[in-house]
Amino acid sequence: SPYLRSRQPEVICSKMVKLCGIGESAAETAILDLLAERNPTVAPYAKTGEVHLRITAKAADEETAGSMIAPVEEELYRRFGDCVYTDDPDVTLEEAVAKLLESHGLTITTAESCTGGLLAGRLVNVPGISGNFKEGYITYSNEAKEKLLGVSHATLEAYGAVSPQTAAEMAEGGAKAAGADLCVSVTGIAGPEGGTQEKPVGLVYIGCYCRGRVFTEKKLYSGSRSKIREYSVASALTFLRKVILDETAG
Repeated sequence: SPYLRSRQPEVICSKMVKLCGIGESAAETAILDLLAERNPTVAPYAKTGEVHLRITAKAADEETAGSMIAPVEEELYRRFGDCVYTDDPDVTLEEAVAKLLESHGLTITTAESCTGGLLAGRLVNVPGISGNFKEGYITYSNEAKEKLLGVSHATLEAYGAVSPQTAAEMAEGGAKAAGADLCVSVTGIAGPEGGTQEKPVGLVYIGCYCRGRVFTEKKLYSGSRSKIREYSVASALTFLRKVILDETAG
């Protein structure tokens, strides 16, 4: 009856769009107009190295709510482009990266210093990653970087372990040692001690080797030792994803 229908609560539906490679404040600035909307609403949630945007619509039924959400989601894709890695609430960043590796038939290895295996651990969270990830290196000391990854002694002497030069040689050396298409490397100062004015605690370099080319990225984080290591892992996954997208485009 019309009376009963009028008493029924409206349905609330939501959709999640997950971003990487953009900070929370930059993401919010890009959607100030959408954040002001009442129905559907867009709400940002900051995660370590990621921003999740939840679109929520209230409507009489699910179909109507869905048709209200769709154009907002399209707009988020338009504004954030490649920063959107999924719109599936259950898909993690490492799963999105693993899917990319799989679809392009790429093998990967990791070469880690300050993250001490956390990056390899994130990748190994993904079921079925064994088709793409065979091995990783934890080269905490300079000796290990030379011995396992072939980083040159001269590079370490001239630039130090925490440098774009060392990150690049770690990435290239790791790929060669493992016979992998790709290698992502991380070297940095996780603290709480060991920082200098030139190289403060939280300074991290990420390297990525992809089929003969090497790219590096500089990051500066604040926070505890474990926070810096967590952020470094998220950045390494994000950088790896970016390099795969760039190098396989076209």
